[in-house]
Amino acid sequence: MLIILHCVLFLVVIPLVTADVTAAIDRLVAALPRQVQTDGIPSPFNTRFDAANGYVPAAMVYVSSAEDIITALEICHDEGAPVALRSSSGHSFIGQSTVNGGIVINFMELKGFEITSEDGRFIAKLGSGLNLLEVYSEARGSGATLGIAGLISGGGFGYSSSKYGAAADRIVATEVVVYNREEDKFELVTATGYNEHSDLLFAVRGGMGGNYGALVSLSYDAFPVTNVVVISGKNFDVDPSLQAQRIKAFQDFMHSDAAGPEISGICRLSGSGMVQYRAQCMCDATGDCTACHAKLDAMQAAVGLPNPLRVEQDFGKAMWFWADCTADSGVDFYPPEGVANCSEEELVEAMQKCSEFNAALYSLPFESKSIFFPANMRINDLESLAEAASDLACKTPIDCLTVLHFQGHAMSEEPKDCDPSAGKCTSFDHRTPGWHLQIAVTWEEGEEPPTNKLEWLENTYDSVFPGSLGTAYQNYIDSDLAVGREWIGQYFPNADTYPRLQQAKCRYNAIDMFNFKAVDLMTIDVDDSICGVEMTSTTAGTTSASPSGCEEADRKCSESYPGSYCMTYKVPSVCWGSNELCSCSPGSTTQPATGENCHEEDLRCATLKIGSYCKYWNDPSYCWGTTELCSCD
Repeated sequence: MLIILHCVLFLVVIPLVTADVTAAIDRLVAALPRQVQTDGIPSPFNTRFDAANGYVPAAMVYVSSAEDIITALEICHDEGAPVALRSSSGHSFIGQSTVNGGIVINFMELKGFEITSEDGRFIAKLGSGLNLLEVYSEARGSGATLGIAGLISGGGFGYSSSKYGAAADRIVATEVVVYNREEDKFELVTATGYNEHSDLLFAVRGGMGGNYGALVSLSYDAFPVTNVVVISGKNFDVDPSLQAQRIKAFQDFMHSDAAGPEISGICRLSGSGMVQYRAQCMCDATGDCTACHAKLDAMQAAVGLPNPLRVEQDFGKAMWFWADCTADSGVDFYPPEGVANCSEEELVEAMQKCSEFNAALYSLPFESKSIFFPANMRINDLESLAEAASDLACKTPIDCLTVLHFQGHAMSEEPKDCDPSAGKCTSFDHRTPGWHLQIAVTWEEGEEPPTNKLEWLENTYDSVFPGSLGTAYQNYIDSDLAVGREWIGQYFPNADTYPRLQQAKCRYNAIDMFNFKAVDLMTIDVDDSICGVEMTSTTAGTTSASPSGCEEADRKCSESYPGSYCMTYKVPSVCWGSNELCSCSPGSTTQPATGENCHEEDLRCATLKIGSYCKYWNDPSYCWGTTELCSCD
């Protein structure tokens, strides 16, 4: 059984380690012997946040149980040491998996793997330290092949999501170490869609990681699969308008009845007029792929792909194919006898080689942006993307990344597997059928971020944003949205979602344990004014009312686009989903806990962002929702 989770100039940097952190390290070494590393700490996958760029953790703690996590968090909290969580290699786009001068808790030894059958369903319980390749391979030899789609805390989607939904949709339970503020202690809780911690499961299912607690395990409703057919091909058109027409044909096919939920795919634009198309079709329950080949024939004809690679294989091997680790897709690290028949030692060696190959190829400093689009993308936006891909800044295929991911079918359906009294079951709001665009730039290690590439990234984003849904993917977290917390409306466009996430964080992490200066404005915002309400053991979902003065603007927005509202944090204000101009004067939605001499600073902060005030209890103090420093002396 296989499970798929659909993760000659040297600069010497000396970490700033405070006495509190030093004391924490001493206590950690005593409490968790042979589990604390202080030298040679591995860099995260995104080397933009490595030691050469000023990110030097004071220590890394390798935990292998919930008890280890509780011990580490108790010590760090007691000593006031900043903490970052790293599930495996550290893929955070903004450096959340490392902290300069602080403590990194590494979960890579939490590799528990268990599959149980419940009423005909297969539930896979996975340790939070498993990487994707391990998940693909560890269920070998256990009977029917199973699959789990996507990535987790940001929602998650992959080649199986069209049929089986986002990863967040299939989470049925999670074990999390949280902070119990009433008893002032860290503890392990299990959250399901129907128990007293259902608000925590809601938050984990798409509400961004590093906010609510330390994940120990995730339980998935896995799905039976047999064989798949994968296709990968390229065409070349130096004329951007011709490129755009081919991409449009691909998009029209993917959203047609001829494709259906069995197919999911992407297209990637590279320089010199090249566009690569990749898709996967899931064969029927008997393993027969006749229907899939017919669908891919139609796709190939629609796009005009000359001689694409097409491979029929079992689902497990296809996951190695997409990792570029089979003879058909890249370098052949796949065990000759298959993952079901090889020894444990052979499998571990093969997975290690594949992981090292991917790290060597893709572990570069990068910066990324994302946008969601409707199904019917504007042709001029596709032309803009084609022109941008041929820019001089994009000399090689890895200099600039432009990828359109299909969104539709099961991904557009919100699950109904929770107590409905609190609201919807997941915090993943992106349910409109369409396309997800990822654009990114990379550069060499040790190189300063190239100005021309960063300008290319910003200009490409700005050129197509007006035709988008105005929303973005929280797994591809973008620090450019930090000012004014613009990301809130883009990551969580449903008006109820963010307030529910705040209340979940208030209940399970009111001390904001995993927040530190580098990521402060990109985490779920909580403080005494937000959390200072009576909390019950079964926190109901909250419903946010429209700010005073905005009801009429929200009503007008929703008339032209159902569910829309006036995004007052935009300049100028526009309706969500339609980008039509709107206007209102919202009142403060957050009541500040004001110090005696803060009135003037609160007024100054409010001129920078409506509803802002001086967070005088932070060090340094700053205006809420901005990066502006303030003082109440």
